[in-house]
Amino acid sequence: MKKFTKVDEEFICENCGAKVEKLGYTCRNHCPNCLYSKHVDINPRR
Repeated sequence: MKKFTKVDEEFICENCGAKVEKLGYTCRNHCPNCLYSKHVDINPRR
């Protein structure tokens, strides 16, 4: 069972509204403008 799915896509920060560009080589888990992050794991480790 695969536990991690790499998602490298642009998004709009839910906290500050900044447009965050995709990195092109790995995923980003926070906004580089305000450092806000959102935990989105489907199966987090316990």
